[in-house]
Amino acid sequence: MTCWLRFARCGRLALRVVVDTNVWISGLFLPDSTPGRIVEAVRRGEVEPVLSWELFEEIADVLARPKLEGYELPPETLGVLLQFLAPALPTVELDVELRDVDDAPVVAAAIAGQADAIVTGDRGLLDDAELRTWLAERGVHLRTPAELASTLA
Repeated sequence: MTCWLRFARCGRLALRVVVDTNVWISGLFLPDSTPGRIVEAVRRGEVEPVLSWELFEEIADVLARPKLEGYELPPETLGVLLQFLAPALPTVELDVELRDVDDAPVVAAAIAGQADAIVTGDRGLLDDAELRTWLAERGVHLRTPAELASTLA
C-alpha cells in the first residue's frame, strides 16, 4: 500500500522518498533519463525528498569528484540543491546492519524521515532481502528509478 502525504512546500500530495545519491547524480547530469524524471518530479513537488545531512554531504562529495568535471553542470547547482533541500535535512544517527556501511545515510534518512520509499540503482540495497524486509516492516519500500517513475506517469 502506498502512503501519500501532503507536501507542505507546494500544497500537493507527494510520495515521501529517499532519493539515493546515484539517482541524484544521474538525474542531474542526464535530465532526460529515468533518474532525471525522478529529480524533475522532486522539483515539481510530485515527490517529497527525504534526506539527512549525511546523505547531502555524500551528494556534494560525489559532485565534487574530478571524474565528473568533464560533464556540464552549472557551478551553482550544488547551492541551488542545498537551498531547495535544506528544510528536509534532519540530523540522523541510526544503527542499522547493512552489507555496505556507505548505505547507512540513505537508510537512516528513510527511517528518520518516515519515507514511503527509497529510490536507488544500488544493487547492494535492492538485492538485500533482509534489509528489504526490515524496511518494509517500517513502511519503507525499495524502488528502482524505473519503478518509481512508472507510478508518476
